[in-house]
Amino acid sequence: MNTFYKMLIKKFKSHMGESRYNWLYSVHHFSFAEYYDSNNLGIGPLRVINDDIIAPHTGFETHPHKNMEILTYILKGVITHKDSINNESKKVAKGSVQYMSAGSGVSHSEFNEEDESAEIAQIWIIPNKMDYEPNYGQVDFKWEDRVNKFLLIASGEKEAPIKINQNINIFALYLEKDKKIKFSPEKGFGYYIAFFEGETEIDRLFGKRYEAIIGDEEIEIKSLENSHMLIFEIKKNN
Repeated sequence: MNTFYKMLIKKFKSHMGESRYNWLYSVHHFSFAEYYDSNNLGIGPLRVINDDIIAPHTGFETHPHKNMEILTYILKGVITHKDSINNESKKVAKGSVQYMSAGSGVSHSEFNEEDESAEIAQIWIIPNKMDYEPNYGQVDFKWEDRVNKFLLIASGEKEAPIKINQNINIFALYLEKDKKIKFSPEKGFGYYIAFFEGETEIDRLFGKRYEAIIGDEEIEIKSLENSHMLIFEIKKNN
């Protein structure tokens, strides 16, 4: 195990699955790469959530995708995006989101060209239509718009900065220490909450460093320390 691994392994107290390379440490919420569990293939169309930490001056080489909604939420550092639909050297920094509707097919690369590690939440969603024209974009959200409140970053039906081809709503939340907030899913929706930083208390479940929770009832989230998370509101009949 090299120094990069030793540094990264301390970040996680538990995980679902993982991949380790000399340039990447990745925690998988659902089956992905070497990690496979037939009972953990995603939730409806939500297929992939990976917490990726990318070593300096490395990254994902050019590779293809088809018929997938792909969002990259930057948790730390900066990544540089290039693709086959004429988007060259697009830099995306902490708190911002890049999205790519792969549709009929697109190739892309994601690199950390900086001197420090970068951390991203990589999200794949199966679309509700096939072979549409590929599309790319990025939104540089204001950091304060997610502090102690829900920031809607993407949706298939709601008015949101990012439009995706699926009936899922994605919220970002950075909850400062000792703050509380309630989340109530819309009728007919459930939720999956992925935690990336901090420690939280969910109603009467105390003192746990959550990686994720799933449910469909109103919950109260209290931060035991500054906590960063994404909430995926998913229609149940998807």
